[in-house]
Amino acid sequence: MPRLPFSVDTRFRTQHLSLAEMTADLPQEHLQREVRPGKWTALENAAHLAVFHPVYMQRFKRILEEDEPVFERYVWENDPLFAQYKNVRNAALLDVYRKDRESMIAFIDGLDEKALRRHGTHPAYGRFDITQWVELFILHEAHHLFTIFQLVHTKSS
Repeated sequence: MPRLPFSVDTRFRTQHLSLAEMTADLPQEHLQREVRPGKWTALENAAHLAVFHPVYMQRFKRILEEDEPVFERYVWENDPLFAQYKNVRNAALLDVYRKDRESMIAFIDGLDEKALRRHGTHPAYGRFDITQWVELFILHEAHHLFTIFQLVHTKSS
């Protein structure tokens, strides 16, 4: 029986699957097109999503280990994993993304109610318990999935 709210739990377990559905059959070159000059490509958005599994896992673990941790703002320019992921083939990125999500789901499933109620503070949005952090994670993911959808369907000029 899920302990996350139904819609959070459902999106957490399934939303990530849409990345492969949108991108797996596309040529690498299509995913690397700069559709919006100066903005991330579809592949860079996907790399950012893949990076956020370890970022959030680290946050979840700190919430469990520390009392009310306050997190620094994520800065992609300083993230060596993002620099690495944005240069890998999409198939490899999708594999990492799927495996990391499976691990994150197993981690959250292993938490009891008391653990889910522990808090950490986001630098811009405030204090959240782990359930709310999961919601923030999937909403952030949805934003980038929508951006990827737009980018892969924008016709070249």
